[in-house]
Amino acid sequence: MSGVLTYGEALLKLALPPAQRLEGLGTLRAECAGSELNVAAALAMLGRPAAWVSALPAGPLGTWVKEQVHALRVTDLSVIRAGRLGTFYLEDHHSPRSSRVIYDRAGSAFTALIAPDFAPAWLAGRAALHLSGISLVLAEGPRALAVALIQHAKSAGLLISFDVNHRRLLLPEAEAPAAYRAAMEQADLIFVAQRDTAMLGGLHGLRALNPAALIVQTLGAAGSQVLLPSGETVTQTALPTQGPGRIGRGDAFAAGFLHAHLNGESPARSLAFASACAALKTTTPGDQLQATEAEVWAVLDTASAFAYSRGEPLR
Repeated sequence: MSGVLTYGEALLKLALPPAQRLEGLGTLRAECAGSELNVAAALAMLGRPAAWVSALPAGPLGTWVKEQVHALRVTDLSVIRAGRLGTFYLEDHHSPRSSRVIYDRAGSAFTALIAPDFAPAWLAGRAALHLSGISLVLAEGPRALAVALIQHAKSAGLLISFDVNHRRLLLPEAEAPAAYRAAMEQADLIFVAQRDTAMLGGLHGLRALNPAALIVQTLGAAGSQVLLPSGETVTQTALPTQGPGRIGRGDAFAAGFLHAHLNGESPARSLAFASACAALKTTTPGDQLQATEAEVWAVLDTASAFAYSRGEPLR
């Protein structure tokens, strides 16, 4: 299979025990996180070669991330830059209390990246480039490098996959259209959550901005849909699922769709595969998908659907 390059920041995720609050801080669980790294990890799990480019600080925390990336079977193309490892704290709550994220990522090594850091070797042997809106809003340097990556990848014939992945704690909604415009105009695949569509001019605004892209919209519990350049819409219901792994579902979904699309699957089949990836991600803790391609297709196979829906073993 042809490989995929992802670009984005790795973070030290410090998670509290479920239902605990930072005001009563006690035990923390350390994990390696980051949307684009999650996508690379999911692709590798599905059997597709995946590489990840970023910047890490020198020292033990940078080494720790490199070891985590290696364990995920992702090719590490990160460079060493001055700065720190960005951090965030996660409170994981049950409804009706909202979960909470506290970022502490100012001055990270990733923000020291600049456009001249681009290396043509990053794109060698790749079929696609995947990045998200997060990398476009952290600092001017990483944004310039992201734009350079897109331009070089486009010139080299790579498919451009862009996940809006808007973070309201990082960028006000009013600034989002300008921040993401360059990537959305060039992308072949655009992933966008329903909650973010309105701030980008709605689906009609996205289509006017990019007439040729596949626009993949996630609808939460209502499922997902793909808007084709022809104007046709393909829909997919959400698969029933439960478990401790709500974080990272969107990354698993994007990776699943990208993987199936690169394999030549139809938009409908790609959407179904992505939905199964998101459902399986929910069943396991952590930020990364833990499922093989065969396991994902098994969820969608009518012969195993009954057992899947009840969590029973296949016999």
